[in-house]
Amino acid sequence: MVQLDLVQNGERGKFLLELGRTILRLEKARRELLNTDPGDKEKLLAASRKVDKLVVEYYRAKYNHRIGAAVTEGQI
Repeated sequence: MVQLDLVQNGERGKFLLELGRTILRLEKARRELLNTDPGDKEKLLAASRKVDKLVVEYYRAKYNHRIGAAVTEGQI
């Protein structure tokens, strides 16, 4: 039981670290998007796509963790 708790806590810490890094990358990309010249359509599109990709990555990581936690807790 104690070992299982340590594994779950270790996985949760790993998840939070990964999610935190994704949030930092997302904020950096968002700042780049806001600082991009609106007249430069190519750079604006590239920055927008980067933000979109990171938003999807964030929600995918969050959703996958929820599913894993539900399976571990026997809810699924």
